[in-house]
Amino acid sequence: MGLLKLFIQGFSTANRRARLVIYLWLMNFVFSLIIITPVYILITKEFSRTLLGDIMAEGFGLLWFADLAYKYKDIPGALAGWVLAPGIIFLFLYVFLNGGLIGRIADEREIINFEKFFSDCGKYFFRFFRVFIISLFGYALVVIIHRLVGSLFKIWTDNASSEWPLIISSNLKFLILLLLFSIVRMYFDYVKIRLVVEDSKRTVLTSILNLAFIGRRFIKAWLLYLLVGIVGLLIGLIYLGISRIMPSAGYLVIAVFIWQQIYIFSRMWVKLLFFSTEYQFLVYHKTSLP
Repeated sequence: MGLLKLFIQGFSTANRRARLVIYLWLMNFVFSLIIITPVYILITKEFSRTLLGDIMAEGFGLLWFADLAYKYKDIPGALAGWVLAPGIIFLFLYVFLNGGLIGRIADEREIINFEKFFSDCGKYFFRFFRVFIISLFGYALVVIIHRLVGSLFKIWTDNASSEWPLIISSNLKFLILLLLFSIVRMYFDYVKIRLVVEDSKRTVLTSILNLAFIGRRFIKAWLLYLLVGIVGLLIGLIYLGISRIMPSAGYLVIAVFIWQQIYIFSRMWVKLLFFSTEYQFLVYHKTSLP
């Protein structure tokens, strides 16, 4: 089966499971509300109707942030802790929700409701968390390879007589880093999907066996992954383009908020599309799984 047909099948699967995006958005919105509300109350209480409050409303600035850090020496540390703790919680939430997404995608009966979704979240959480731990070694390998590539570029740029080699090398290094990360992420996506399809708890063995599965059809799987990535990139460019021309004064702030939520919906749908296309790819080659 060709890449385009697999993509279309994944696209169709993602649209049939589109209700999952609503679940993701609700979880994301509630989580963000819990994190932002205390900070908003603090800022409103301390700086409402003040000159500093007006300056802060215009956007982030190093000058007012430095003044704030100097005046309230304990606040930056408290805010750092308030950001770090939710970040860790969000990591667990991310792993948790992936179980619900892939579980509902792989359900042939296509039952999409809160009960089934959260049941899959709990069922696959510990398997996916072990996959996450294993994936850290993959990302560490990416960092090592990227540094080796960077050292090769350094040999080229050290003898450069203009700034162009520096500009080109920095862009190329960033592109290589993105591509390497995409490979690792794609690889472990297939591990998680395979654990669900086979209803297996052997995360280490499945991760090893996946080397043979991806290795034999790496180019095709990666091109399919990049195709979905291009869809996500186009959505991001459309969002940025429209955001720049949207006024954000008065009641139009509500329109900006709605547009931001539409973009968040779109990003979550792209995530669903990634899993859906990968699921179709795995199922198509299921008979040849090692």
